[in-house]
Amino acid sequence: MEHLSALSAAFLSAEDVDPGSSMVIGSLAVLGGSAPRLEELRDLVEERLPLAPLYRKRVRRSMLGLRAPVWEDDPDFDLGDHVRRVAVPAPGGRAEVAEVMGQLMAERMDRDHPLWDVTLVEGLAGGRWGLLSRVHHALADGVSGTALLRVVYDMPEGAAPPTVGLRKSSGSWLRRLTGAAIDVGRGGLALGTALVPVHGPSVTGTIHQGRRYAWTAVPLSSAREVRRDLHVTVNDVALAAVTAGFRALLIHRGVEPHPHAIRSLVPVSAWAGSGANEPDNRVTLMLADLPVQIDDPVERVQAVHEVIDRLRHTGEPAAGVAAQQLISAVPYPVVESATRLALRLPHHHLSTVTTNVPGPQQPLSCLGREVEQMLPYVPIADRVCIGVAMFSYCGELAFGVTGDLDVTDLDVLVEGIDAGWWSLVGPKVPLAGDQRP
Repeated sequence: MEHLSALSAAFLSAEDVDPGSSMVIGSLAVLGGSAPRLEELRDLVEERLPLAPLYRKRVRRSMLGLRAPVWEDDPDFDLGDHVRRVAVPAPGGRAEVAEVMGQLMAERMDRDHPLWDVTLVEGLAGGRWGLLSRVHHALADGVSGTALLRVVYDMPEGAAPPTVGLRKSSGSWLRRLTGAAIDVGRGGLALGTALVPVHGPSVTGTIHQGRRYAWTAVPLSSAREVRRDLHVTVNDVALAAVTAGFRALLIHRGVEPHPHAIRSLVPVSAWAGSGANEPDNRVTLMLADLPVQIDDPVERVQAVHEVIDRLRHTGEPAAGVAAQQLISAVPYPVVESATRLALRLPHHHLSTVTTNVPGPQQPLSCLGREVEQMLPYVPIADRVCIGVAMFSYCGELAFGVTGDLDVTDLDVLVEGIDAGWWSLVGPKVPLAGDQRP
């Protein structure tokens, strides 16, 4: 039997401890042409499900919780439970799509069955339709979650981007654990300094059961000259835009945009090799103070670049991977108890989560209909009531923003992200032929 990793099990514990959380990741694909019949979509998924064997398995906890949960075959597996349909209220524009996204992504998954589903979304504006793919974070992370894309979509060879891991483990278990301890010591100091409380009032709050969702999208090509001239990365430009959005949100709320007011958890993929096509969690993190105090867009992106570069060089991501290796050698009941205790303790060191996943750069299709846009979703929990997911697809970068129901000014953040991007890269250019919701 295949046991869940400590990290995967922790996502289940997060739901157990926090009744308002739903640790589901996913995306909404917007497709052109007439929507297929639900039976057609189910037939397609049934045909391709062998590409992802774990998607027929459910979670089973061990007796008395002495060992990590395992994946076991679902004896009552019914594809009808995992491939569904919903209609968006007319006129199927941004407001209606955002509301449906918030409702569906807030729903918890039934642990008696495999932790994924696909929903056919009908009634989008312009005669379009959508596919909402959901995967529990215990089953996959943002990179390995693309396995579900291969079940639903026709994916050209080479469409998925190459995955970059931090490093592969090699040698004996003693050598690996010794190396892990060294990495933890090297990066632990940087991680520890980031765990001090954020400055003053931030954007955190109580998590409820409902969700709000909003998004904006920009062409990646618009950042080409800025990247070259300033020697920064696309991720730097994107994170600087998010920083501008949070600056706008703080000012809107009358809160000082202090250098330590917004600290973001920034997931970093720890996949190495081709294994990222398999469902699992291999992710580490950085904790970055976003420079929301900077108004000038050029200075802001340079500051973001310096922050991320410094965290990488101090070994924070490697320390996270090494810590997971050390935890794997600890008895599971100890790890589980410590995880639940940590999740129950109030924290003030984190404001948000910002994740950036590279998606396919060649067009996907489903049942002969082409995917025009992909909108990502990131879950929120543990008083982090706003999260930002970034996902690139066919030359477009989408910012999907998740908020708790109490976050009634989510549009201020989204508009700030959009303005932050264009204030840096130049005059705003509309996406070609974009008539989507």
